[in-house]
Amino acid sequence: MSFDNKYIKFSFTSEWDNNMVIAFLSTLPFDSFEDNANGVIAYIPSDKFDDGLKNKIGDVCNKYQINYTTEDIQNRNWNAEWESSFEPVSVDDFCIIKADFHNDIDDSAFKYIINITPEMTFGTGHHETTYLMIKLLKELNIENKKVFDFGTGTGILAILAEKMGAREILAVDNDPVAVDNAKKNVKNNNCTKIIVEKNDHVESENFIYDLVMANINRNVLLDQVQNLSLSLKKGGFLMISGILKEDKNLIVSEFENNSLKLMKTVEKDKWLALKFVAY
Repeated sequence: MSFDNKYIKFSFTSEWDNNMVIAFLSTLPFDSFEDNANGVIAYIPSDKFDDGLKNKIGDVCNKYQINYTTEDIQNRNWNAEWESSFEPVSVDDFCIIKADFHNDIDDSAFKYIINITPEMTFGTGHHETTYLMIKLLKELNIENKKVFDFGTGTGILAILAEKMGAREILAVDNDPVAVDNAKKNVKNNNCTKIIVEKNDHVESENFIYDLVMANINRNVLLDQVQNLSLSLKKGGFLMISGILKEDKNLIVSEFENNSLKLMKTVEKDKWLALKFVAY
């Protein structure tokens, strides 16, 4: 979140699990989500909250019986507050994701170390889907491979791909704040093979990637399934997440109808990550 903007704070409560609430709301243009014992908190810049968006939020909340209250929040240093609560994230002994101010962390036991400047965006590694994507990536040999990271967020997956030996990585996101943060993290990790761009769709280049990663949400995955498939070489891998368990059959059916075969599923709490191979 920007230091200069005024925000509206939404506090959501319901009978649903917090992860489910976040999934329901993920298609709306909130800048960030926080979950706690009382429910889900989300923020949106005041200048984005118009009558049209208010109606969309109301429609989602009515559909899923979610209650909410709002509060105007004055200018605060959001990133400083986020940093103060950011904890390192480890994925087995494979890699650790830590902030640039975690100087006292012993990371000697980890094969890969990723240092990031945390901001209030998805992809910091705390979110279950990022963890699951890294679990899948751990199993692949991507030495000298060409990689596409669609919805890169903070750039963690792209950075890990370079550290694992990928020769060329394109990382895109539709959020300019995420793009700026990803570029900063790429530089801070001394990566030289990653290009970060702002984009909200998969380009129409056909059959050029050995690995495509998309940690986004169900609706975008379904919208981009054909382009994601066409971007892969035969025998290339597609890893996707941002998927709730109850959506697995729908996702698998759509992707397997686009020249992809499901190879593996991993789960954490309510979330899934899937690995497909192109044929």
